[in-house]
This record gives sequence, structure tokens and C-alpha cells, in this order.
Amino acid sequence: MKVIKPVNNAAVKRIFELQGWETEHNFYHYMNTGVSHESCFFPVFEGKYGIMAFENKGVMWCYTDSLAPKNKALKFFMEFLEWAFEQGAKKVRAEIREELWKAVVKNVKTGGYRAIKPSYVYSWPVYDLKAWDPNLSGAAFKKLRNIRNRFQQNYKINILGREETSKNDILRVFKRWEERRKGDDKTHMECYKAPVKNGFVGYDSVRLIEIDGRICAINGGWKIPNSNIFYSQLGLHDYSMPNLGDFCYIEDLTFLKESGYEFANFGGSTPAMMVFKNKFFPTYVYKTIEFSIVKK
Repeated sequence: MKVIKPVNNAAVKRIFELQGWETEHNFYHYMNTGVSHESCFFPVFEGKYGIMAFENKGVMWCYTDSLAPKNKALKFFMEFLEWAFEQGAKKVRAEIREELWKAVVKNVKTGGYRAIKPSYVYSWPVYDLKAWDPNLSGAAFKKLRNIRNRFQQNYKINILGREETSKNDILRVFKRWEERRKGDDKTHMECYKAPVKNGFVGYDSVRLIEIDGRICAINGGWKIPNSNIFYSQLGLHDYSMPNLGDFCYIEDLTFLKESGYEFANFGGSTPAMMVFKNKFFPTYVYKTIEFSIVKK
């Protein structure tokens, strides 16, 4: 294992391009997420695979599954774990897919480590866009259809590109969202502000929803590397009117279908968030586990 630091270089970016397959495998997203940590560092395995890693207050993070084939993921994670404790880490934290988590928990028992009970379990809904009906036909979509029709009939709606509005307008939407949101989701506002300040580099689509002359929502994300799946990483609104979230999801799914993507991944979700996302009938849902490992 070799560690690259600083990580903002062509070699690391190339690994993302060649080996990426997971939602968070976006080089620029890695840079943006790192702003809330002390440092980013990039462990490289076999010269061509890697792990998105951070250090924060003596805790080393493995942020999502490795940029590598799945059959190598456990081996690389265990190498990273051993190296982290050799470097004096207080503990190692990770958010990884449920299958890898189960394998890690089993393996650390014989390696002098202890896996702590998960801090969070996230559900990730994935939608088959071939099956998505923009007309919202049928009884199952009656309520959503009525919401869409009401918005279209009662408001003047414009969909704006990121170049059509100012950074300050976007940041104001973020601020209102943070102040008014409910539920048990976590927010790390610096991770949201960084892409705005950087001009959304690394995003394949960013759309602002303007209603009656006021920007009140934003949808955006990127194509997952080496796939035809879109990760809708940025979907938020300011809660300024009833059912605004429903309308934003309808806009997002319809836009992505019309753009030719095969599937849409709508992000890690707490149980409260899944109650909302289930209204749009995901094709399947998988889980990621956030947990810690310490020495025995």
C-alpha cells in the first residue's frame, strides 16, 4: 500500500476515472467533502486501486467502498485498517456497503480489533428510469399527479441552469433548507457550500427551480463512473410551500429519464427520509453502514 498526499493530482484522478463504480466515486466530490476534515489522503493498492480516506482529530476514515473490484474490497480494507493503527489512529471509521461491512466485522474478530455497533444505517433507493412514467398515469400516482398539476397551474415555474443564477442565491436556498428541514438526517454544510464556491465542478447536471420569480430548490448530481446510473446527490428545497419536495422529485426523475440515464440513485437515507422516497416506488434499495473499529 502506498499513500498519496496531497490528493489533488492527475494520478489520483485517473484512478477515479478507471476504477470508479460507486455513487461517491467522484474526484471533485472527494475534494469537496475533504474541506470538513483535517486532511485527505489516498491509499493506493497494486498501483491502480484506491480508497477515499480522511483524517480528522486522530480518527481515520474510509469513505465508501474502495475504487476496486468488489472481490478485492475486503483485502484492501484490512490493509488500510492495519496501516491506520500503525500510524497511531485512535480509531477507524467507515461507511461501506452492507455486504462489505459483514465481511469486515467477521474478519476483525481474529485480527486484534473490535467493530463497534453501527452509528447509522442508510438506505439507498434506486429507480429504473425505463419504468418511470413522466405522465404519472394510474391510481398509484394519483396524489403525485395532482401535486404536479397544481404546481403547473398555479405557479410560474422556470428551470434554470447554474450559470443563470448567482452563487449567493444558491447559498440562500441552502441556508433556508438547513433552518427549516425536519427529520433525523445529518448535514455537513461545508460539504454543500464547497461545490457552489467551486462552480459545481464534477457535477454533470445542476438545475435551480424558480417559482414565481424566487429560487426555492435545487437538483443536481453526476453520472456514476463506468455506468449509466445518475447519482442525484443534491436535491433540496426551502420548504416554502406544501409538497414542494414532491414536485422536485418529479422534475428530477423526469429530467433524468429524458436525458437517457438507465437508473437514478437518490442517495443514502434515514428511515424518515425513506418514507418520502418510497412514494416514488424505487426498483430496489441497498444499505450502507457507518461504524467504527478500535483495537481490543
